[in-house]
Amino acid sequence: MEIMISRILRYLNGCLDDDHMYRIGNFIVKHYTQMQNYDLDTFLAEGHFRKSEFYDFVEHLGYDSFEKFQERLLADHALRLSQIHARMLNIDETSFLRHLDVTCTSEALLSLIDQICDMIFHKQRVVVVGALYPRSVSVDFQTDMITLGKEVVEYHQFDQNFRFGEDDLVVFITATGRTMESYVEELVDQGICAADILLITQNDKYREYKNLCADEVIHVLGKFDSLQFNYQTMMILDLIRVRYYQNY
Repeated sequence: MEIMISRILRYLNGCLDDDHMYRIGNFIVKHYTQMQNYDLDTFLAEGHFRKSEFYDFVEHLGYDSFEKFQERLLADHALRLSQIHARMLNIDETSFLRHLDVTCTSEALLSLIDQICDMIFHKQRVVVVGALYPRSVSVDFQTDMITLGKEVVEYHQFDQNFRFGEDDLVVFITATGRTMESYVEELVDQGICAADILLITQNDKYREYKNLCADEVIHVLGKFDSLQFNYQTMMILDLIRVRYYQNY
């Protein structure tokens, strides 16, 4: 059975409106590892939600009370933690490296991955930006990092209140660079330049594009092959979450 946070992420990542469902889901992602400290009144007050909005949210997930929803959320959190621990035991990083086709050496890539993990640890939030399918391959990364206590969200153009800050790490995923071209003006207006940016791309010229400059770049080899790029992106994100778990 799918765990609760994965169901919430599936909704959030396909969301089209900045409504109470979207805001409640994001609040849970932000406070996921503190959810045991909330009762209904505290949850509503801190999130500025109405009781009717909360019940609409949990009823879509099959629950009729805060307590039952919270119990399932906490049980699933413990289950996912145990699954992560079991998967990470004796994992062989060389199997990831053998399948990665990037411009740098394996040693340089691991060093860069460790730098990225350190950035993730010290940042308050990770924001994934990209086209629909490249973002979709990041869901397991998103789920595990949230389970480990890190807020990880996807950027949505419809969210006009979204603001980047210096405590954000942006993971910008674009094979050709078209997504960056489409988003750059509004991203700059929303303060993305204050954040640190990791760019994963096949098109190296986008490391510096207009006013958006990547702090770190993983250049995936290939000529805009979307299938290969998505596979490589998934492997890179898997390696990041493995190294993060091992080090932090």
